[in-house]
Amino acid sequence: MDKQAAMAMLVAKRRAEAGGRYHHLHLYDGGRWDFDFVVPWTKSACDLDADLMIIGQDWASDDYLRRNDDAKQRADRAVTGQDAHLATNQNLKRLLAQHFGLCFSQTYATNVLVYIKPGKMSSNVPMRDLRACALAYTLPQLDIVKPRMALCLGAKTFNSVRSALGLAPLPWRHACLPSAHTRIGPTELYGVPHTGSWGTKNAGGHEAIDLIWTNLARRFHELTGSPQQPAL
Repeated sequence: MDKQAAMAMLVAKRRAEAGGRYHHLHLYDGGRWDFDFVVPWTKSACDLDADLMIIGQDWASDDYLRRNDDAKQRADRAVTGQDAHLATNQNLKRLLAQHFGLCFSQTYATNVLVYIKPGKMSSNVPMRDLRACALAYTLPQLDIVKPRMALCLGAKTFNSVRSALGLAPLPWRHACLPSAHTRIGPTELYGVPHTGSWGTKNAGGHEAIDLIWTNLARRFHELTGSPQQPAL
């Protein structure tokens, strides 16, 4: 089975789900955000042959979508599957360009949680739910794309994927070290601080974030045999 067909099966699996505490994309808001991807974010980063995969925790919450629902926001989100003005997306794109020499569209991006969560963007998602989604959707996407490296945004995202692999949580200070500590097939999996404002602040600011990304980019270029990109 080719990659496109395999991914279409995952989308069909997600669309067949119903019930539970989360909002299903195909049922929420008339299916407005149910694109032909496992999660909407992938619409802007859907390279099935990408060497780099980006894995976030979740896409959006009910409260956020209700409060950010003017015509322009809806139109932009429908085209790109994201809100480009959010710090999370802006910082991520800067880090990719500066350290990896990549545009967001040259990666494959997904979220562990394949639903819209109730409440606010800051609402907690229990680890058991993230693990279940990682097992059902994230690991299959990793197996289909087979990137050389995958970066998980945030400790909880990283450890939910490790849990789905049957591995114990890894201390956060080790998650970002380029030491091949977590592997799935040809992919080395790492955790990086969330690229939102709070993630950057909690990690010690932009300099600390840049150092992490510099080291991981060096490892990425070793894995892919591509030249190291100079920092911008």
